[in-house]
Amino acid sequence: MLEVEVNFKSRTICTEDEVTIGEVAARAALATSAIRYYERTGLLKQPQRKNGRRIYSEEVMHQLVIIEFAKETGFTLSETKLLLHGFPETTPASARWKKMAREKIRELEVALSKTKAMRDMLEAMTSCRCRKLDQCAEGLERNRQRWRWNANPKPRAKAR
Repeated sequence: MLEVEVNFKSRTICTEDEVTIGEVAARAALATSAIRYYERTGLLKQPQRKNGRRIYSEEVMHQLVIIEFAKETGFTLSETKLLLHGFPETTPASARWKKMAREKIRELEVALSKTKAMRDMLEAMTSCRCRKLDQCAEGLERNRQRWRWNANPKPRAKAR
């Protein structure tokens, strides 16, 4: 008697601790294209393949949580890649976070300082009584050092 074995692609090809890209995407609430993008940029390692399909270990779910958290807290893709893969494997997660978080906090403090200064300058402009923008420009020119972020402004060309 002839036995026929049916092997459709939709048949389960994963073991219990493996998941397909579709399953990963559904569980992480991401598009499959986002997962492939993370692979191309090196955030996620290239998964093994079975029958041409991407097969991930459960570890990818943890990596995606870290990627999402890093994104929400202002880390760039390259910073996130450094966090995930830029340290020796023996480096504890706490040491990675400590180093990366301290650098990000410094960046945020600079940004907050600039934002506060911008708000203060704009609040000062709400009491402007100039009738023409030329008058504002003259006043701003006289007080340029108060509102310029660049510590070394370019010298103005002198009129000839």
